[in-house]
Amino acid sequence: MSKKIAVIDGNSLMHRAFHAVPPTMAAPDGTPTNAVFGFMSMLLKFIETMRPDAIVCAFDAGKPQFRIEAMEQYKAQRPPMDDDLRAQFPLIEGLLEAMDVPVVKVRGWEGDDILGTVAARNERLGFETLLVTGDKDAYQLVSAATSVVTTKKGVTDIVVYTPAEVEERYGVTPAQFPDFLGFMGDSSDNIPGVPGIGAKTAAKLLQRFGSMEGVYDNLDQLKGKQLENIRDNRDGAFLSRTIATIVTDLDFELDLEGVSFPSYDAERVASAFGALRFNTHLDRLVKVCGLAAAPIGSAFSPFVPLEGAEAEAFVRDAIEAGERLGVSFVCPDQQSLLPEPATGAFSTKTAAALVEGDAALALFADVVRKGAFSALDAKRSIQEVYPADSARAALVSDAEVLAMDAFDLGLAGYLLNSSTSSYSAAELARDYLDAVVAEPADDRERSLVEAQIAAALVEPLSERLGEDGSAGVFSDIDSPLVAVLAIMERTGAPIDSAALKAIGDVTQVEIDELRRRIIELAGEDFNVDSPKQLARILFEVLELPHGKKTKSGYSTDAKVLKQLAGTHEMPALVLQYREYAKIKSTYIDALPRIAADSDDGRVHSSFNQTVTTTGRLSSSDPNLQNIPVRTEFGRKIRSCFTGIGPGDLFMSADYSQIELRLLAHLSEDPHLIEAFRSGEDFHASTAARVFGVEVADVTPEMRSRAKAVNFGIVYGQQAFGLAQTLDIPVYEAREMIDRYFEAYPGVRSYLDETIERARACGYAETMFGRKRHIPELAAKNAVQRGFGERTAMNHPMQGSAADIIKLAMVGVQHLLEESRTSARLLVQVHDELDFSVPAEEAPSLAAAVKEAMEGVVSLKVPLIAEVSSGRTWAEAH
Repeated sequence: MSKKIAVIDGNSLMHRAFHAVPPTMAAPDGTPTNAVFGFMSMLLKFIETMRPDAIVCAFDAGKPQFRIEAMEQYKAQRPPMDDDLRAQFPLIEGLLEAMDVPVVKVRGWEGDDILGTVAARNERLGFETLLVTGDKDAYQLVSAATSVVTTKKGVTDIVVYTPAEVEERYGVTPAQFPDFLGFMGDSSDNIPGVPGIGAKTAAKLLQRFGSMEGVYDNLDQLKGKQLENIRDNRDGAFLSRTIATIVTDLDFELDLEGVSFPSYDAERVASAFGALRFNTHLDRLVKVCGLAAAPIGSAFSPFVPLEGAEAEAFVRDAIEAGERLGVSFVCPDQQSLLPEPATGAFSTKTAAALVEGDAALALFADVVRKGAFSALDAKRSIQEVYPADSARAALVSDAEVLAMDAFDLGLAGYLLNSSTSSYSAAELARDYLDAVVAEPADDRERSLVEAQIAAALVEPLSERLGEDGSAGVFSDIDSPLVAVLAIMERTGAPIDSAALKAIGDVTQVEIDELRRRIIELAGEDFNVDSPKQLARILFEVLELPHGKKTKSGYSTDAKVLKQLAGTHEMPALVLQYREYAKIKSTYIDALPRIAADSDDGRVHSSFNQTVTTTGRLSSSDPNLQNIPVRTEFGRKIRSCFTGIGPGDLFMSADYSQIELRLLAHLSEDPHLIEAFRSGEDFHASTAARVFGVEVADVTPEMRSRAKAVNFGIVYGQQAFGLAQTLDIPVYEAREMIDRYFEAYPGVRSYLDETIERARACGYAETMFGRKRHIPELAAKNAVQRGFGERTAMNHPMQGSAADIIKLAMVGVQHLLEESRTSARLLVQVHDELDFSVPAEEAPSLAAAVKEAMEGVVSLKVPLIAEVSSGRTWAEAH
């Protein structure tokens, strides 16, 4: 019987995974799980790729007695295992046992010896063996029936080594590998080998003489230092080979003919994976193996839906009774020539209904106007009856959208954990209903399941928000903003496509000229867009200094090109070429196409609430927040954004230095507070204190440096980052930061206290209570821990600024609605709100918007909003 058995080197994979996966994961009881997560990622990738008939996992057990007795210093230099890694071995063993994967440990022996023994037994049985390990010692076991599978990068990039691959990589056969290791030694295991003999020399010796014995039988053919080293270290060489040789005849029980995979108990697997919250891995295991796992906790069973007249009556009765309806709309992915109607599902906790087409939309419009609903993405749902295109008819008004009672499940999940990348119905149900949701059979069932989950999740999510202290942020900030964003997206941003085309024509000429000049400097034709070809020109043809060579070659990223700009003309031209080409493709060419696709001819960007970890909004399709602000190119693009009507102005309202003002408010540093209350130039005031001069004596360079320090402090920037920003030595940047904290000691105390609070509770929060969980604060790795500390420092400022602009958006939208103006909110860019305003209303509306934005919150320093208008976005700045 032909059989393919995989043997996993558990210690090797756990160590690799522990260092490859950031230490930001933990089981519900706080035990770290990053190594277990990475191990399982590797194992599942391996199973998907190699499809073994059986799996065995080997672990080290105790000290390797045989090798320590032979060589006392064997592995003696290795530091003790990290406590966070040690704690995860019982977890991975538990998962493997639940998967019915035999775990083999033999006291006094290493996992390698178990791998070797299983491989030898398999060969005698006529089975194929796949050894899954990152340890190069295992290459000696490779044969026609045994291969080594290792990870090339991270934890999922798999490479398979047969005898030919081993010989190609190392220059020796698997049979010669113990001799190879005996000559070169292994510093990681403290195996000495022969001094002066590295991998290449060892391979050449074995290619020439066949074996270690062959080398020592032909010492007369060697000479010089090589001869001396080999001759004088004979005993060390043979002992090193003995230590490096894997044992293949250990005694342990393992029925290789009886093992198989998959053969696990579905309920046991679901329980084990669920205990660690490895829901994604569980789903993947089920898909790979085809064995359905029992639900974690309870299975989710969709209701049998009401349809037709009964369904419509059910929805109207729920509205009348004041019940919150879970709502979901699913449109077919493949639209035919005749648009297919959307399927709308409506659910309470006890029953559900399916309605199609216009009837579903009419019912949902009634829900928005008169009732309450919950949805996975409330903004996306509302756009079924309030389209994100002003030329398409809406079934509800702006006022009705603003007044709607919507519970957004994704927003609730985001507030409870902003680090999660997705908030699907199945994931939320698993996390908050303790249930597993099967893949729906079709769109009708999908909408029904999502609506039922939406109805069921409101209560547990509300309770968790209350327990977490996030209910206020949800109800007062994020939920009201959903309606505002829906109105903004429907309005869209008008652009002058003809003006953009003219800019594009000029830009293409400039791009072509830049390319011509770059090729001329190179002295030969090449693809300027190819990093590989550019690297050859820069570092081989022009012989410019290069950095470290990676597998893909020398880097030509922006950082490298900026460093080279002072040595040759070409790097600066390439930077300019890339900037022009990117902006042309991203904005100049794309925006007119996007506008042409909408019925009203405007750009309708999506504004997302659950993407960033800070609480800031993001913009996509297209990203209007990324249009450069300070470059001439960016101003040209912004000059193509106009007001809606022919006489409308573009009005911009921008919070002035909001994060710095929040730093003053939160730190309560008296000098920082006074600097803002005085009304003087804040950066000049900072420069005066930092450099010990009068404000009148502050030079432009002093002010510029003080400004960089001010903003650097807000974002937790350290001396190295400031040095790069200002292009000054690190010691000078460190001195500036030290002087800053001497000038504002309250800031230093506040930041230190903020880090300590975050370290104690695991999160930082804004002045409104928005939490950002920061597991990196507990990391052993100094780089990751430093990231966590910087995050803890800047979240109270950055997150509070995000909360304030959101509150301002809600207040301003209500102001527009109540004033009956035709002015519209078009775009939000971080601390800036942009409007289309009738010219005659601009002065009064500017005053009203300024008052509304400045009155959002009371700080210990003035909160200033600066408002300006112009014919275009560029002129309004």
